[in-house]
Amino acid sequence: MKIWVILLCFFLCTACMPSEKILEKQGISTIIGFDFLDEDTYKGTISLLQFDRKEEKTSVTISAVGTTSKQIRQNLEQQTSHDLTSGQLRTILFDKDMAEMIGISSFLDTMQRDRSIGSLIFLAITNNAESTINNKNYEEYPEMGSYIYQLLDKHEKKEMLINSNLHEFISTLYEIGIDPTLPIISNENGVAPYINGVALFKDDKMVGSISLIETLYIKLFTNHNAFLGNITLKIPAEVLEKKGITLVEKPKGDKFNITIHPIKYRGKVELSKEESVNLNATISVSILELQPPVTIKNKESIKKLEQIIEEELNKEFGDILEKFKKLNTDPIGIGRKIKSIRKYSSLNEEDLREKYSTLKLKPNIKVEIKRTGAVD
Repeated sequence: MKIWVILLCFFLCTACMPSEKILEKQGISTIIGFDFLDEDTYKGTISLLQFDRKEEKTSVTISAVGTTSKQIRQNLEQQTSHDLTSGQLRTILFDKDMAEMIGISSFLDTMQRDRSIGSLIFLAITNNAESTINNKNYEEYPEMGSYIYQLLDKHEKKEMLINSNLHEFISTLYEIGIDPTLPIISNENGVAPYINGVALFKDDKMVGSISLIETLYIKLFTNHNAFLGNITLKIPAEVLEKKGITLVEKPKGDKFNITIHPIKYRGKVELSKEESVNLNATISVSILELQPPVTIKNKESIKKLEQIIEEELNKEFGDILEKFKKLNTDPIGIGRKIKSIRKYSSLNEEDLREKYSTLKLKPNIKVEIKRTGAVD
């Protein structure tokens, strides 16, 4: 009797087993890109890893056209004998035209509903998704999906990116008082794709961009543990002369170059008056390089150099803040700070944006030089 019970349990368990997936029949997608074609038509491009011994190539890239991501996937399925799987999908690319004209939230909503796609998948903007995925200028990886994933993963681990994955982007997108950003991947002839900027969003549409190093002004107030990166400033030589700092040798041009490395920093958004916001930050730095060399003999010289760096950083930060206001985008989260105040807590997103555009934004960065010339 026990034998029959065991056999019955065995057959019941076997019947509940999922259908067998043979590796050689799987087309494992690592990256997908979307390009805007016209009003309601898009092109989707995927890079597939395939393990069929009969195939000479270990990867293949295919494209299809459709009006939705699901229709694009269906059309992609028709072009391969492999079963498309999304379990190893690591990156989604959107072309710049699509991000600017249509927005990307409708495609992201579909991705969120797919249980096989994780929330930590990378998102990025590029000039043309199809040509970026088809780039053959990097031979270390078997296909471009693996390379772009490693590229974005390295920068994220170094805390150089903001809102780089699906979870972070969606969370910021639906929070009132702050706008998301995404990395921009450049694709040029003869070189491998690389990160050359950061896209600024207003809601789910791209409205402008800044350089990767300029994101340090966002990180000052949004991520107290991020890597700011080394900062190189080009300062007119006459500025140093006016401050009384002696150059060891004359510069080749009319600029003095200084490279600093932030050691520790802290930023805080403060609403001082009804129409004024102070963006206060303190940065402790070490000096990595001075071109040409300068004489730093005492605390007075260091204090003068700190003032010069402060003035340059505040000038650059002020220009970036004006750019944010002009584009009506708020990646720092100033609107979030305003909404946290009781009398503004009832403002909706539209009212908050209108108020943000009229604010006086005052940068106030203080610099303290901790090390002069020490390089790790």
